[in-house]
Parts: sequence; C-alpha cells; structure tokens
Amino acid sequence: MKAKLSLLVVVLLTFLGGYTIGSASVEPYQVVINGNPSKLKVGHDKDSLIVPLALPVTSDQEDWNISLLRDDKAHKLDVKMTSVKRKLRGDTDCYYCAATGNCTQDYPAGSGVNYAGACEYICSGTGKCVHCGGTGKL
Repeated sequence: MKAKLSLLVVVLLTFLGGYTIGSASVEPYQVVINGNPSKLKVGHDKDSLIVPLALPVTSDQEDWNISLLRDDKAHKLDVKMTSVKRKLRGDTDCYYCAATGNCTQDYPAGSGVNYAGACEYICSGTGKCVHCGGTGKL
C-alpha cells in the first residue's frame, strides 16, 4: 500500500512538474507602441490578445486612430496610436512634459514604470509623453 501511494505521488509530481514547465514555456508578447518598446503585459482570452492601452482625453472630444499588428511568430504586437488634432499655426512646446518628450507620470520620468516599479498606465509603459508623442511639440 505504501509503495502504491509513493508511486502515485511520484506520478502526480511528474505530471504537475511537466505541466508547469510547459505553461512557463509560452513566450510573452512584446508590445511596441509607436516604435517604443513598452512594459505592458498582454493578456490572453482564447484566440485573442488583450492589451490595456491608456488614451488621454484633454478636450470635450478627442479622436484617436489606433492600428494593431500582431506577429505570432515573433511574439510581437505593434501598436500605432495617433491623436487626430486640429492643425495649429506653428509648433508649440508641450507644456505637459516641459518639451522633454518624457512621460512625467513615470519614476524616473521617461522610464515607463511607476514608483512601485510596475508598468505605468498613463503612457502604457513606453516612457513617452502621450500628449506630444515624445516629440516635445504639440
């Protein structure tokens, strides 16, 4: 009886160990937002990927163009986000980031992470100012 129980424990541990190794081998997706690598974690739901993107709304109506390109072989998700804005007479320095192009919500600014070291959600982990797109100009 004791031998059967120990054999059962060994079989279960082998099965569970193989399962955890197999599930750990799934390579996570790398998210690139407007050409900048992000620290965002991609969720999975059946055949879909779930990407938590932050979109700042600075006026009564804000229009965004978002395109996603999923590369399953390279485990890469390329995101293009552009705010559709009225054309101004000239370029103005971005007053959100003081024309540095770095996200001011990050610690340190432009790092893509917050005080706790987790992905910062305002800039979606890119470290770039979402108002000027990292250019420093509005």
